Amino acid sequence: MKTLYLLRHAKSSWEDPHWDDFDRPLAPRGIKACKQMKAYLKQNKIKPDLIICSPAERARETYMRIAGAFSRKTEIKFEHTLYDANSQTLLKRLRRVDRKVSSIMMIGHNTALEHFALALTSGTETKSLARMRKKYPTLALASIKFQRGTWASASPGCARLSDFVVPRDLKGGKVKK
Repeated sequence: MKTLYLLRHAKSSWEDPHWDDFDRPLAPRGIKACKQMKAYLKQNKIKPDLIICSPAERARETYMRIAGAFSRKTEIKFEHTLYDANSQTLLKRLRRVDRKVSSIMMIGHNTALEHFALALTSGTETKSLARMRKKYPTLALASIKFQRGTWASASPGCARLSDFVVPRDLKGGKVKK
């Protein structure tokens, strides 16, 4: 079974109106949320084989702040196409992943991540899917399972959402009930 993790970057700063969108760093709230997400990733042993990350400052900083949760063997690629991607761009990129890779994390931006997650998991309505459909906030993590096939055969409706976690849910690496 293959797993795709779609992580939206943490809350970014709007402190300086002169910052270019690409260069905006994380806000203090985003930094705090990264600590919680890192603990959650460690606690749940989420260790993707490959991470594909937008090179925008807020996405890179998100990665750097959670990277300690991953194995040293995890390959990281910063790809500009994730910065201004849409759902189709993400699908095309996913299809190019080597079949030997069993788990991937994409760290990027909305609305692309939300639309991509919804497209892949359309089919069975679950509580998590209804929640994701309602809102995909900063640092939200969608865990998507592919029952069969290769990354190259990924298509709308081919997977299921196994979990959807947002920073508000987290406390000490565990999901609040």
